[in-house]
Amino acid sequence: MWELAVQGYDRADDRLNGALCRIYLSLGYQRLGRWEEARGLLERARSMLDGELDTEVQWKVYALFLNTLGQWQFNRGDAETALLTWQEAERAYGETGDEAGRLGSQINQGQALQTLGLYRRAKVLLDGVMERLEDSADSILKVRGLRSLGTVLHGMGRLREAQGVLERSLAAARALNDRTGIREALLSLSETARDWGNTETALEAYEWVARRSEGIDRLEVRLNQLRLWLDTDQLDKARSIVPEIIELLESLPPSRRLVYARVNLAESWWRLSPQDREGVAQLLVEAATEAGNLGDRRARSYSLGELGRLYERLGQLEEAQTLTERALALAQAIDASDLLARWQWQLGRVLVRQEDFDGAIFAYREAVAMLKVIRGDLASFDTDLRFSFRDLVEPVYREFVRLLLQKAELHQSTAPEQFNGLLAEARQTIESLQLAELDNFFREACLDVTPVSIDAIDPQAAVVYPIVLSDRLFVILSVAGQPLQLYSTAVSQAQVEERVAQLLESLHLAYSDVDRLEISQRLYDWLLKPAEPLLAREDVETLVFVLDGVLQKVPIAALYDGRQYLIERYAVALSPSLYLFAPESSLPERPQVLTGGLTESRGGFPPLPGVAREIEGITQYLPTQVLLDDDFTEGQLETEVRSRDFNIVHLATHGQFSSNADETFLLTWDGRLNVRELDRWLQVNRFGQAIDLLVLSACQTALGDDRAVLGLAGVAVRSGARSTLATLWSVRDRSTTQLMDEFYRQMTQQPRPSKAEALRQAQLHLLRESPYNHPFFWAPFVTIGNWR
Repeated sequence: MWELAVQGYDRADDRLNGALCRIYLSLGYQRLGRWEEARGLLERARSMLDGELDTEVQWKVYALFLNTLGQWQFNRGDAETALLTWQEAERAYGETGDEAGRLGSQINQGQALQTLGLYRRAKVLLDGVMERLEDSADSILKVRGLRSLGTVLHGMGRLREAQGVLERSLAAARALNDRTGIREALLSLSETARDWGNTETALEAYEWVARRSEGIDRLEVRLNQLRLWLDTDQLDKARSIVPEIIELLESLPPSRRLVYARVNLAESWWRLSPQDREGVAQLLVEAATEAGNLGDRRARSYSLGELGRLYERLGQLEEAQTLTERALALAQAIDASDLLARWQWQLGRVLVRQEDFDGAIFAYREAVAMLKVIRGDLASFDTDLRFSFRDLVEPVYREFVRLLLQKAELHQSTAPEQFNGLLAEARQTIESLQLAELDNFFREACLDVTPVSIDAIDPQAAVVYPIVLSDRLFVILSVAGQPLQLYSTAVSQAQVEERVAQLLESLHLAYSDVDRLEISQRLYDWLLKPAEPLLAREDVETLVFVLDGVLQKVPIAALYDGRQYLIERYAVALSPSLYLFAPESSLPERPQVLTGGLTESRGGFPPLPGVAREIEGITQYLPTQVLLDDDFTEGQLETEVRSRDFNIVHLATHGQFSSNADETFLLTWDGRLNVRELDRWLQVNRFGQAIDLLVLSACQTALGDDRAVLGLAGVAVRSGARSTLATLWSVRDRSTTQLMDEFYRQMTQQPRPSKAEALRQAQLHLLRESPYNHPFFWAPFVTIGNWR
């Protein structure tokens, strides 16, 4: 019918309607996979519209042309050009005052940004769209906008928010009887259920959607089912749908989605039938060929890279290297940072196995550089949340550090300049890993950082960087005014993890002191014994630890050297990274303190009767504003921080540090203050200055969470405070009160000690002058950030 309409309008020399019909006809050809015919129609429509933009109707047709052209570009794999085209369409709709068209173009832009891995930008854009649509009646536009926003939130790992938004999209689609919207919302919800571990719910939803879908939509749902059955070891069910998947693959016209479907099937087929290497390779070759025919360089790079990965698995290293380099070249041509990171890492692994270590170091260096480029959108590594920080980011850093340190050891005595350069790069890489961990924790790049030298912070401090690798424990030592030092111990990661677990168990009050000290001394020997001569010679007073992996759980103050605890010799501080804070400290002579706390049971947590005495003790030393129990609300906290010039905020309340930002919180009278919200009210006071010290005296790390200390670092960073004093585990009210009393007494001394030294003296007070001399009571207290 559209073809007939085109002919009719051409005979009547009606250029505007002729252009409009060609736009619709192009959409039809795109659905049929007839890409060149669709492109030709759009080119003809453009020529017919040139110089014809004098009326509102002409602008509307031109805007529709741009939206359709963007769809063609997007489907052909050029998301970046499609984004620019849709931005132009948005402006064209704006010329006509067509708000629905403008918002629809923005939703399209969100889809392009997500495809490019730019999740944060997509979320900001779609948040704006939904703000405009919030109070409007349900519409297909609103259904699309909600689904797009939910998909972006899913990709960012914010599953709870994603589910809520997608459920709103489903409800709106059902109210409109929008079958496409219902199907797409259910599909997105099923993927959210899958990543939450609700396998049965996900599988039921997949089956419902599959039965009501056709073509590429049905194929993608079946591939998701196949992968989920493989994940849950339901191999017979997985095999049962392979014939349908293959039939769909062979019957559909070429498209970008079909290319990725072939790669998806290849990965699942490798898991289902690893002996059929030729079948897996053939799928990937077909995907690469099809992407080449489409002119989709990103999809071709992805297909060739995955083929290279297959050959890497098979040990065919020359073929793996060649294919990976071809994938790299394509990724470089389109400036695809996420693919560059992936393929440089893959090339580095292949070169290591070929014993080309210099080439491998170069490849890993490039991979890390690309990870820094995309640190704001690390979820771009994989759009369906199979992205895993531990699987796809952390190993790049660790494997690179291993190569640098192994090479440094070879040059330690023969080439000191090269040795120092390699150590500096290894240290910088570990710092970058710590930042990447925090980015992943918050699911956004929220940390603007600048390298800081230890000399600029404290000339009498040393920084200790333990690096846990699979078969070695390396330590880089940075002492002010001295070249970097390196030492290592031949212990495996498993041995380190076992020793840390033993130490934590030994801190129970019923455990043998002799055994506890022996365990603690072994860890001390690994981490610090080789450094003793240099630390003594340089009169080091403070040790700052940038801890790695499982060592983040260690109460460093309780390490034992055979004669005394570490805290008896040095002030101790922790830092996620020296990049994370400025060297200055701004405490005035009489700091102003805001205290808040709960003595009563709230939110299922037990009462804290000692909090009143703890806060009363602070008021004896420093000017203090008190918010206790029903005065300790989130709103009142925000009001006080923004209305007064507080230097210290002391919160004596329950809280939990978890490796999951959604489960890291502080308890107030009226609810839970999530770590993501801390910067909203705590980062600046009424004069625009950061809080100098945040004290959290009753929080604890989440039980059973290997990386719960990441939540502690997250609180310290997100609060914006220059320093944070907190606890690794919850301790008794009376011992905490005594320790805090001595800490604030120390903070009033002249000259005032550093915060780390004030904490050290408070810990020594418990150790030497109280019944709470066991490390269980004083060792969990740590300072994080600027210890000065």
